[in-house]
Amino acid sequence: MPYGYLVTILIWGLATAAMLRPPRRPIWIARGVYFLSVVLNELPLLGLILFALATAQALLLDNLLSTPFGPLALAAAALVATGMIALQVSVARARRVIVRTVGVPVGSRPFRGASVLPFLRPTRLVERISNIPYAPGGQHHLLDLSRRRDLTGPAPVLIYLHGGGYVGGDKHFESGPLRQRMAQRGWIVLSANYSLRPQSAWPEHLVDVKRVLAWVHAHAEEFDMDGTTLVVAGSSAGSHLAVHAALTANQPDLQPGFEDVDTRISAVVGLYGYYGRYYGRGAEEHPTSAPLDLPADEAPPVVLFHGDQDTYVPVQQARDLVAHLRGGSHHAVAYAELPGAQHGFDVFASPRNRAVLEGVEHFLDQHTVHSADRR
Repeated sequence: MPYGYLVTILIWGLATAAMLRPPRRPIWIARGVYFLSVVLNELPLLGLILFALATAQALLLDNLLSTPFGPLALAAAALVATGMIALQVSVARARRVIVRTVGVPVGSRPFRGASVLPFLRPTRLVERISNIPYAPGGQHHLLDLSRRRDLTGPAPVLIYLHGGGYVGGDKHFESGPLRQRMAQRGWIVLSANYSLRPQSAWPEHLVDVKRVLAWVHAHAEEFDMDGTTLVVAGSSAGSHLAVHAALTANQPDLQPGFEDVDTRISAVVGLYGYYGRYYGRGAEEHPTSAPLDLPADEAPPVVLFHGDQDTYVPVQQARDLVAHLRGGSHHAVAYAELPGAQHGFDVFASPRNRAVLEGVEHFLDQHTVHSADRR
């Protein structure tokens, strides 16, 4: 009896079941499932291929069907494979949801739901200038600038803010596909670090975002940046910061030493964001860390994406924020709730993430003054 294959069935079966119905408690299991889902939930076809190869080996080399429990093991394998196919179906549904709620660029390539490899293709079209200081303070106040090598004239700017719960993360992690795609399409993309706990606390993280905005205005001519089209995007805690920056533009108490700088932004892109209070702060805190406490009447266009299976940040937070923004904003508020998606769906160039990128590109082309030069 090929016991190794039985262990393979058990492991793949438990992993697939956890993707289909991710546990919420205990928290350590929920967090573990999240890390596993970054690959398996976004690339179920790759998992299915690997599982099929293991099954073929058990059939052809280990004579699985000649053992007493062989047919039963094969039936269990078929059940696991069915679960992986269900995961792939949910991946393929993402583009339909985004087309309906956000839209995609006219003439965009069909959704390649059968793609397997999650890695970015290297491109010489885009150059990156690393570790530019935007404020004193060392590594937490550095940004990377990406742009086309043949870029001419002022280009719109997208600032990306990483996740990490304000205790970790880095400008190199998450949303590499988003940053590369927008740079290829003529945007100048800035991926910025910001101060983290425990050395810093709220609202210092937000002040850092506004320091990045001030840096753009101060260095616009040097780097050919169009400071009139300034989009802020973020993942998880970075999305919390992006929304807050949009709803607190030009507030002097959040711009110490640069109170006169215009910190209005053109649009917000939020990916699986956290939109609650900062580490147990109460309603009496000032300034508030809860986006729902801020008036939405001055909000720019906002597009949010959130997975309906997110075990890190409940999807209800995104729904509540969308309702709040739509109740007060005079601009577009688009929301795509991605079926089967977990936290961290932007780490790899997965099929679902490519659909998200199509939606981001379409939204920004429709709702920013300066559309990127799509060459």
